[in-house]
Amino acid sequence: MMAAIGKTAWFAGFAIAAVLVTGLQLDREARQDSAVASRVPEPFRYFALQPLIDDAYDRHDSAAGVALSRELVRRSPVPSDGLALLAYGQLQKGDENGAVQSLLLAGQRGWRNRFTQDMLIVMALQSREWSVAAQRSLALWRVGITDDRLKDMTAQLLSETDGAKAFANQLGQEKNWATAFISWAGETLADGPLTQTVGAMARHGARVDCAALSATLPGLVREGRVGAAVILWQDLCAAGRMTKANDFAFRSDTEGSLPGPFDWQYPEVDGMEREFVPQGTGIAIRYTNRNAARGPIATRNAAFPAGGYAVTIDADAKGEAGFRPLVLRVTCFAPTGEGGTLADLDLHSAANEFTVPAQDCTSQQLTLMTGRGEGSIRSVTVRPL
Repeated sequence: MMAAIGKTAWFAGFAIAAVLVTGLQLDREARQDSAVASRVPEPFRYFALQPLIDDAYDRHDSAAGVALSRELVRRSPVPSDGLALLAYGQLQKGDENGAVQSLLLAGQRGWRNRFTQDMLIVMALQSREWSVAAQRSLALWRVGITDDRLKDMTAQLLSETDGAKAFANQLGQEKNWATAFISWAGETLADGPLTQTVGAMARHGARVDCAALSATLPGLVREGRVGAAVILWQDLCAAGRMTKANDFAFRSDTEGSLPGPFDWQYPEVDGMEREFVPQGTGIAIRYTNRNAARGPIATRNAAFPAGGYAVTIDADAKGEAGFRPLVLRVTCFAPTGEGGTLADLDLHSAANEFTVPAQDCTSQQLTLMTGRGEGSIRSVTVRPL
């Protein structure tokens, strides 16, 4: 009799162990396959709770999401994940006080959880707690996160005057993330918050890759974001050497330096030789083109408003037979970046004028070009008619 009872107990214990193993295996499998989560028996749910919570919130079933989140917190009270999910559900149900408390507890237990960070930023934005939103968004930028979620939240923060101020107040001597941030900011932010933010970065000595920034400036100018290009370059990289949009003089201090938004640039072209010669208070370009093809001597961006303009080129140029000696090409760029030639102005033309249309010419490019020949360019002047 006792032997039979012992055998029965042994088989019962084996069956219970098998159920336990199966339940635990299913729960672990739910980490990799969310479809398994619903098949995990309730007593064994731990890893399965996360996909079940996500599914409840995706179905807008806040009540189920909150209940499952509470269960996750009960079973694993130390990590912040469950509390962050609970806060999300409480916020969806309109329980803002409860959501704040849950998020504060989550914060105490670990800021490394991205969901917790995002939730706190969202709630801080909604409650206009600008310092909290700035602190948390900066923390994500500083660890190298640059996804659209963070950019959208940061744009919302910086669109508010007090939000931009709070963000600027918390900036320090930023390093690794600064270049990625200003690249996004230059394309996104209005001039006001951009000035405030970039100015603070400059005052605190933020380390910016100026070569990378210089390469983005033509794109900003061509998209019509001239103000952004000027703000970024002047505050972060110009080091006191800033060429204005209406200044067309050649400079003697450009060699070896990075070009700003309106500096003349000198493309490397086979057969083209240039010499920069002091003249009076300025610089002249002495050039020789030994190539049969017409090539650029110098090129730069411009931002002329719609209207008519007259060009004066003070230069001497000699072209070999059959080659135009010196031409100023004006190219128009639409905000999409698409460009087209607006005018080719000849040195010897009696009327060097062009008209910037009101549409599809947000910015321009000026290019001094020559065929085979040589000459000297002392100045270029552009004035409105």
